[in-house]
Order: sequence, then structure tokens, then C-alpha cells
Amino acid sequence: MDGMAEAGTATRTPRAPGKEQLAAAALETLPEGVLSFDSNLRIGLVSGRASVLLGLARTGRQARGLAEMLEASPRLDRDAVAALMAACLDATTPDGDREANLRLEGAPGLRFGIRRATPGTWILSIVPDTALAGGGGTDPLTGLADRAMFEARLAAALDRPSRRRGGCAVLLCDLEGIRAVNQVLGHAIGEDLLRAAARRLQAAVRDGDLVARMAGEEFAVLQSEVADPSQAASLAGRLVDLLGRPYLIAGETVVVAPRVGIAVAPSDGSEAPLLLRRAAMARHETPLDSDGAWRRFSPEMDTRWQETRALEAALRRAAAEGEFELHFQPQVALPGARLTGFEALIRWRHPERGLLTPVIFLPVAERLGLMRRIGAWVLREACRAAATWPAELRVAVNISPCQFEDGMLPATVAAALEASGLPPGRLELEVTETVLLASADSALGQLQALRERGVGIAMDDFGTGHSSLTQLRVFPFDRLKIDRSFVKDLPCGSDAMAIVRAVTGLGRSLGMAVTAEGVETPAQLSALLNEGCDAAQGYLFGRPVPEAQVGTAIEALSAGAAA
Repeated sequence: MDGMAEAGTATRTPRAPGKEQLAAAALETLPEGVLSFDSNLRIGLVSGRASVLLGLARTGRQARGLAEMLEASPRLDRDAVAALMAACLDATTPDGDREANLRLEGAPGLRFGIRRATPGTWILSIVPDTALAGGGGTDPLTGLADRAMFEARLAAALDRPSRRRGGCAVLLCDLEGIRAVNQVLGHAIGEDLLRAAARRLQAAVRDGDLVARMAGEEFAVLQSEVADPSQAASLAGRLVDLLGRPYLIAGETVVVAPRVGIAVAPSDGSEAPLLLRRAAMARHETPLDSDGAWRRFSPEMDTRWQETRALEAALRRAAAEGEFELHFQPQVALPGARLTGFEALIRWRHPERGLLTPVIFLPVAERLGLMRRIGAWVLREACRAAATWPAELRVAVNISPCQFEDGMLPATVAAALEASGLPPGRLELEVTETVLLASADSALGQLQALRERGVGIAMDDFGTGHSSLTQLRVFPFDRLKIDRSFVKDLPCGSDAMAIVRAVTGLGRSLGMAVTAEGVETPAQLSALLNEGCDAAQGYLFGRPVPEAQVGTAIEALSAGAAA
């Protein structure tokens, strides 16, 4: 027994590797992809790099015939396969000793070389086409494919003949929060974050899939051999999970929210531009109030997309032709409800849909880059209107983050005041915490210049941001405005009452007035009075009215305060 056990575990002398093993190992050291074939076009050895460049799935890598292997590649259309087969067949003829170099329209981003290796054996080499789109088809920051490469390979995958065309899916992904990382931590950390995200994306897909960086923080995956849409959904879930996990970059822990849109061919489209557009529609409709999500395209999205495009075109026309108007909501001092001024609120008189509130069109205006023009118009019109009111009344105007970007806000305000003749002390600018986070030192410098001129500065929606208290340390606001989300739960909501009490106390200790927004009921007003709130606005005192009705509102509120 002992002898049998000893014999079973005896150390054997390693067998020297054969010629085929040595050749396979040598292939893996080459920078290009390489496969060998014989005169019957049967496959011999295939390097891993060749499998990657051809995008071969497992079944494709197991092909024994050259035609079968090339047809299994999602990177080659039928014309490219035919041209390569003809060139390889020509190389095996008796007078075919010359080398061939091929760049094929049906194989975007790839170049091929054919040469004899040994008698009876030929080599097909594959290298990335460094001339593609002038940039090699590679994103220089992440090393992924670039947009041109992705679009070309998607078109090639869709152009394959039906007998070998499997389904494919496009997954478009962007990372919400990278711009904030650039602004707060710097572009170097933002670039490291993009590289880390690229590595996670590459690790999540199969060899036959293609990952690309399309632009900025937008990435794309071309998923091949998709037999059922659930496969694309499963991959999207993995991407959301992987990309949403915290990153440790240069000692900083960073979290972003991935949003993925899916379009599956051929059910969601059979042309590359259409699939990309529909994947973008799906991504656009992922919820923004979660840590990350994905959506697959549905026909209803196309309808909404068409409506959005129509709204964008109409909004551009409105900005050019002046279809906006201002409405004004009263602001009163407490406890006597004495009228102190009005907040200017923009409305859009749409030729078909009627009067639209800013929640409908201002996000679109920001996306289209129209907010600076619209914001300057609001300032001019608000100052012009307020100059006609009684001298003790002021006007409050909301300022968007983009109005700080060019550093010209003080000049724009000065021009509006000069044109209208309105004293600076009768203008109050309302900014949100987002303004200070987005433009930091630039915004603070502009706000300080405006305050030195005599313009009032208020922090709007106080308490809804992540670092409102920090902002109070770096800039002395004249006023804090309690967001309506806290006021609506008064007097029953204990948490809301605690927040109102804290903000009013904070305002008193810092010498800042406190205004409550969205006051609609006497019970809410009573709770605010008990906490010592300085001012209020809301439907209880008056709804926003057009400029022509401001005089009537002034008379009504003055009479009510006197009574």
C-alpha cells in the first residue's frame, strides 16, 4: 500500500514544451493580433489580442475555419469578410508569396496584414488603425475606444448579414457628479475618476463587447450577442452597481450617480444613429433622485422627445422675440403684514400652450444656454417696473448659477439700475447655495461687489442644500428665505417647526432677516409669528400678478395692513 501511495505521488520530470506551445506563447508577446491558417484556410493558432480586436465571443474563438471565425466577428461587415477571405486565399496560391496590407471600409478602426510564416502556414495580423478620425480611434484620457470608433463598429455590427447577425444593445452611461468633482476637487482628480470608471466598465463586459468614452463624462457599451433584452438589462444593473460604488482618488472618497439608457437592436432600431438617439432618450428619463438607475427605451419616450425638441425650438424663438413676461408676488413684513415689495417671477406666454410657469421651461433654457440672456432681460424688466412703484417698495430677482460664469453680473445689474433709475437699495438678488458651490470664489467676489454698491443679497431655499451653514460663514447675506417645503408642514410637523425655529434664531444671531416662502394658511402664519419670523410671502398675502395689476395689489395690501 505504501509503495502504491509513493508511486502515485512521485514527482515527474516536466515535459519540455512542444513547438506548438512555444509558438502560441510567442504569439502572445506580439503587440498586434495574430492568427495562423493553412492552405485549406483552417485556423491554427489565435492570439488573445486577435480575439479582442475582432471582438470574438467564446463560440467565435472556437471556430476552426477562417471564414467561420471572421463571420463571427461583430467588427467586420460582410464585404470586409469577403475581401479578407479573397486576400487570404490569394496568398495561399503558388505565386502568392508577396505580403498584403489591407484597410477595409467594412472593418473600421482595423488594419490587416497577410504574410507567409512557414511553408504551408500563413499569418493574418490585425492592428488598430491609427489613422481613424485622426486620433487612432482611442480616447487619449482613458484608453477606451472613442466616439468615432464606437459609431463605426456599431454600424458594422448592424450591417452583418442576417444569417449571422445576433442581437446587440447600446448602453449609454453618464456619471452625475463629475462636474462638481472638477469644481470642488480639481480637474486632475476628475480625470483620475474618469479613468477609474473606465476600468470598472471594461471589467464589467465580455471580450466581445466594446466600451467607449463618447465625450466628457459619457460612456457607451456595445453589447454583442444579445439574444434577449434581459441580457442588456442585467448588464445595465451591473454597471449601475459598479460605477456607483465609492472611489478613492488621491486620498479623497468620491461618489457619483451612474445613469444608463438602453436601446436593443433590432427591436428598438436597426440603424446606428437611431439606436444611439434612443439610448440617450432612455438615459435622459432615468430618475434624478436616486443613487443611480437605468431605463430601456420605450415608444412613449420617443413621443416625449419630440415634444421636448418642439419646446426647445419654441423657447429659442421666445428668447429672440420677447415672449416672456413678469408677474409679481407680494412680500410683507411681520407681524403687521406691511407690504415691503414684490418678487419678480418670469412667465412664458406660449402661443399654443398659454401661460407657462418657470418650472416647465427654465431647466430647458439652462440646457440650451439661454439663461444669461433671459436673466439679463428679467433684471432690466424688474428694475424698470419697480421704478414706477412707491419709493419704499423693493423688487427681488432670482439669479441663476450661469449668470455668474462670465463675471459680468455686477455690470449687468449696474446697467439695469442705470437704465431704470432704480436706487440699488431697492433691488434684492436671490441666489441659491448651488450658485456658490458652482462658481465659488468668482461668485463670492461678484456678490461682494454688488453688496458694496448697496444691492441686497438673499439666500433662497435655505435649508435644502448640503452646506448652507458653511455658506453663511463665507458671505454675510442680508436675508435668509425658508424654503416652502418646511412651511407647508406647519404647524403640525415637528421637524418642520424645529427647522423654522432654528433658522429664525440663526437669522437673529447673525443679523439677517428671515422670510418664509409659501405661506398659505392663517395657522402657518401664526406658527411663524410665534417663532419671530421677520417676513413672509405666499398665497395668503397674494398670488403673483401681471405688472398691470400691481397697483391694485398695492392698494389692497396697504388697506389690509392699516386695518
